[in-house]
Amino acid sequence: MRKRAALAAALAVFAINTDGALAQADFYNGKTIRLSVGAGSGGGFDTIARTIADYLGKHIPGNPQIVVDNRVGAGGRVLANWLYGVAPKDGLNIGMIGSWVAFEPLWDTPGVQFDAPKFNWLISANREASSCVFWKGRGVNSFADMKNKEVRVGSYGPTTAQTQDALALNALLGTKLTVIHGYKGTHDTIMAAERGEVDGTCGIWTSSASSAYGGQIGSGDLKVVVQLAMEDHPDFKGIENPINTVTNADDRAALALIFGQLDIARPFIAPPGVPEDRVALLRRGFSNTMKDPEFLATAKKRGLDMRPLDGEQVQTYVAKLFDTPKPVVERVRKIFGY
Repeated sequence: MRKRAALAAALAVFAINTDGALAQADFYNGKTIRLSVGAGSGGGFDTIARTIADYLGKHIPGNPQIVVDNRVGAGGRVLANWLYGVAPKDGLNIGMIGSWVAFEPLWDTPGVQFDAPKFNWLISANREASSCVFWKGRGVNSFADMKNKEVRVGSYGPTTAQTQDALALNALLGTKLTVIHGYKGTHDTIMAAERGEVDGTCGIWTSSASSAYGGQIGSGDLKVVVQLAMEDHPDFKGIENPINTVTNADDRAALALIFGQLDIARPFIAPPGVPEDRVALLRRGFSNTMKDPEFLATAKKRGLDMRPLDGEQVQTYVAKLFDTPKPVVERVRKIFGY
């Protein structure tokens, strides 16, 4: 009798779980998921998002269509605000932001209308190192050049990695970078460097360097002068990492808060309040996409560096960084001018 009771209970749980899975499959069947990118078209974020979107639907029960758009503004904050407070909480609206956007609440950035740990973090597409790149003929060929003379770098927003990397280098490593704002995206700043409006830009991550600008780097038009990460990145082998020279504990703590975010460099998020079972399906869909041989072949062909971190891990990592000691946070806030 006890065995029969246990079997009956197990079958009941199986039926509930199966019914739940089928219900969610029914929900996504025939639906369209809108994936919004918080950066302009043509750059690394856009390239990665659209490549993932081509395969994501087949890994979500019901095989929904994935439509990508670009919701640009304030370095990605416009998208984060919209997802947090405006977008329907039904699992049909998701987004891709830069990791720096998530940490704007720490800096009390004006216009922030979200609490980052409350987002449903679905995955981070890769782990990155940042870099500063400069156009040929501008006389910026080493980290020493960045310290010894005034250098102009372009940016598409005061809270983007392009600006924050430059400010961190100036404050903690002694460079003389002047940030020129007003561009529409990373691709636009590279074009500005080619035109001579600026010398180059910072905040170029590993995957962008290879996928979006590999041709210009390979031809010698662009040069990766420094990499910026707490550990050297294998794709930037042989490129100087000035963070390695920093031994002061307080300076390293500030650098860790700034550049440690690169471990979750390209996260995908859903609004808070999306039903947990749909979040689980979305997370599983992203995770399985990252293992799809066809996707991986396409990503390799496009020069995309996929080093994913699953959604549950990202959720934990974000919470941990938000627990950074207040004195470190205050110092970084001052560096960023908040």
